[in-house]
Amino acid sequence: MQLLYMNRAIELAKMGIGFVNPDPLVGVIVVKNGKIIAEGYHKGYGRFAAEVEAFNNAIEEVNGADIYINLEPDAEVIIAKGIRKVYIGMLHPKGKGRNVEIMRGAGIEVEVDILREECEELNEISIQYLSEGKPFVFTKWAMTLDGKLASKTGDSKWISGEESLRFVHHLRQRVAAIMVGENTVRLDDPLLTTRLEGVNISNPIRVILSRYGDIAMEAKVLKVDKYTKTIVIASNNISWEREKLLRERGVEVLKLKETNRRIDFNDIVQALGTRGIDSLYIEGGSEVLASAFEAGVVNKVYAAIAPKIIGGKNAVTPVGGSGIEKMRDAIVLKRVTHEIVGSEVIFKGYL
Repeated sequence: MQLLYMNRAIELAKMGIGFVNPDPLVGVIVVKNGKIIAEGYHKGYGRFAAEVEAFNNAIEEVNGADIYINLEPDAEVIIAKGIRKVYIGMLHPKGKGRNVEIMRGAGIEVEVDILREECEELNEISIQYLSEGKPFVFTKWAMTLDGKLASKTGDSKWISGEESLRFVHHLRQRVAAIMVGENTVRLDDPLLTTRLEGVNISNPIRVILSRYGDIAMEAKVLKVDKYTKTIVIASNNISWEREKLLRERGVEVLKLKETNRRIDFNDIVQALGTRGIDSLYIEGGSEVLASAFEAGVVNKVYAAIAPKIIGGKNAVTPVGGSGIEKMRDAIVLKRVTHEIVGSEVIFKGYL
């Protein structure tokens, strides 16, 4: 039953996806005399903790009950409610067991590492952000069977099928920010919002990498309202006139140091982290991805392979730049898994 209850806690925690950043995803089950008497999850940043939500939902007194929670909870809340035993998926990345010791010191039984790997993957964003203050960075691209991101003319609509596109929108729902370069804006004019049916939507902050703000003022990503925000990451050499035009549209302009016609990706992630952005999904293009990999800021990669062949030596590949010279220097992903989504294979791996 331990695994069953913890799996339920994880499913509850996922209900907070898109709304809790930069807080962790947390779900709680309260069990008494073999019966679930309460459930709860962290519903949004600044709102009640998951354990408080669960206790408020209890159908009977929680004193003497057991709780199952995917992340180490607040010890004082647990002690105050007279909980008998606590089953924990993983330790908190900041406390690292401090609350466990407090609860044990108060006579509460505590068992740790129930489905730990699943709990750590669920909160991999928070683990990094709370430990290092930097956003968890991942990339996702869709390519043809022969490794092309677009045809030689730049046409990329549509490599992916509908199922894979839904997968992308679930990724957008999960993160605090999504990034593309100015070339992608120029070629595709993307909206970069989350579009899912039957789900409460949370749009990521759109981050556009454009050193001098060379973006058409009618571009969709520059249409800002209370549901959609945009940050343009520019060089500190951007013209005052261009910066003013962007700011007049409600766009935040984040100016960073430019060296050799490039902005260091390490500076980008550091600056985003100080703004409370705990996760960054880099969706393109190939030169932006190349810069991110070269800077060593990417934590995770999703790559969708569609059963299509377009050929062409000048066709665009997912990662541009100058590339490596020796195969021994290639970036090798770890903990690689894959799943079939529609007619495509999506690989997932960590750096």
